[in-house]
Amino acid sequence: MKTIKPIFLIAFAALASEFASLPAHADDASCKPVSDAIAKQARTPYHETGTVNGKPFEKIYTTTTLYIGNNGRWLKTPATPKDVLDAQRETGSSLSDCKVMRTETIDGQRATVYAAHTQTTMPAGSGDAQIWIGANGLTLKTVSDAQVEGHKAHTDVRLTYDNVQAPAAAQ
Repeated sequence: MKTIKPIFLIAFAALASEFASLPAHADDASCKPVSDAIAKQARTPYHETGTVNGKPFEKIYTTTTLYIGNNGRWLKTPATPKDVLDAQRETGSSLSDCKVMRTETIDGQRATVYAAHTQTTMPAGSGDAQIWIGANGLTLKTVSDAQVEGHKAHTDVRLTYDNVQAPAAAQ
């Protein structure tokens, strides 16, 4: 049996925090554009690169499989859009106080930047995030600071949606 390296756990925590802290439903009507973007993302293949507390990770989601990578090594897990959305609901997440902050260009795409507060009950945590949503309704970037069960995490993530394919070295 293979041992999972700590960076894979960090990356998986990043995945959980991204989906768990930004639920498919919003408790606050101001958060509808953000929650709609997260729901659309769950149905769309994407490639994500980012850091959690400065440690890099990478994810590729094909809508049937999630790959989490670091230093050329990949962990493969099944994850359908329904699985992703169900996981969001099971955390007892809420999203509130969403506000349009500004518009910016990310990788040549115009995006609206939202600020949001997140709260989860399982695991217990809260945080604040900025979410860049493109004209196509998909998340292009997120930056968040969260406190989950006494641990602080700063996450900075970029997402792309073109030519998404499973990594060749996935296990």
